[in-house]
Amino acid sequence: MPISFAKTNPMPFAENYNRLSHMLPTIKGLAILMVVTYHLWQYSKGSSSFSQILAASQKYGFKSLVESLLSTLCLIGEQGVHFFLIASGFGLAASWWQRYQVSKQKPTSSDVILFWQRRALRLLPLYWLANLLALGLVLIKPDYVPYGQEIFAQGGIAVWAAILASLTTLRNVISKYYFFLNGAWWYVGLSIQLYLVFPLLIWFGKRWGWSKLLVATLLFSLGYRLLIVFLPLDTLTTDILLRGALFPSRLFEFVFGIVLAIALLKSQNLNLVNIKKNSNFYLLIQNLLFERRWLGLHIFLLILGLACHWSSSEMWSILRVPADALIGVGEFCLVFQIMTILTIPKKWLDVLGNYSYGIFLTHMNIFVGLWTVLNTVISFYWLRLAIVIMITCTLGIFVELCYNWVTKQYLSNKSA
Repeated sequence: MPISFAKTNPMPFAENYNRLSHMLPTIKGLAILMVVTYHLWQYSKGSSSFSQILAASQKYGFKSLVESLLSTLCLIGEQGVHFFLIASGFGLAASWWQRYQVSKQKPTSSDVILFWQRRALRLLPLYWLANLLALGLVLIKPDYVPYGQEIFAQGGIAVWAAILASLTTLRNVISKYYFFLNGAWWYVGLSIQLYLVFPLLIWFGKRWGWSKLLVATLLFSLGYRLLIVFLPLDTLTTDILLRGALFPSRLFEFVFGIVLAIALLKSQNLNLVNIKKNSNFYLLIQNLLFERRWLGLHIFLLILGLACHWSSSEMWSILRVPADALIGVGEFCLVFQIMTILTIPKKWLDVLGNYSYGIFLTHMNIFVGLWTVLNTVISFYWLRLAIVIMITCTLGIFVELCYNWVTKQYLSNKSA
């Protein structure tokens, strides 16, 4: 039975892109808060599964129930990475649209190279600085950098090889260096890979259609993840590859962000009659994000995705295959709608979102020492967790602010 869009109001078409675009810093702020909370909870409590948390909630009454609820919220923090993948695709596609589609210019090979250069300059210098800070911390207090101690114990060539693999993001494809210095830095390598294939994705979308691009990348990601599950790999390697060491595993979420941007931007220039003649696909995107009657679907997708993700380690690993696609779409759309409904101040989330990259790069090398120091001062676990998260995020913001200031000073002096 075809989906009816007769009740859709054409007026918001020109506004919807701006609504989502302005909400992205808030969503990214929530995402980095989720990621930092999850990593600190995992470091301080251990890798508890949902089934273990559920079992613990039934043992010691009301207190254990509250503890289990808080632990479940921390566990869900792992899913914050979906927001970054979708937001990244959205931002890149919107920038491309403004640069080439609006002006009717055709990107050349030199434009593609320039795009890669700009993205590398956005990601890598601050990432290299984070590597330098982590190495300095190893010299000052090795216990505060628990990732890669076995490599430092080997010394010599092994250390230099690990540093080179980290700086070039080849750590993603060399398992023994994957956790070197910072276990979260795999995302930088994933971002580089996604940026490299971005021009190809745009070409495919323009030539064959954006809905076909979305379906094709969904099938591609699911096929890749299915292959990884059935390959005779150890549990850790399987988890690394499914998590996103290589781009095919998370390509769909990135493309979902691209298609969101394209659909909303194209809809700005179409009235209700033209958009129906063009494709129901654009109206589907409008409704998926902005119609509250779709909230039930968002919740269903998120719960189903979490169920697949959490139960894959307990039952059948094949359930991990669709988990991230389900969580990514359901979580992003659900949180966006909730954020537009809530009237609470979001400025503090905007600050976290605007400096999320600095927080992301440094948080795992900051909270270990903070946790060790405050462990003897604050006995209440959840208060200590909140304080360490707050300080960690503040220091991450400070690092990025310092980097931005030095960069501006250098560029202004150079141009002068």
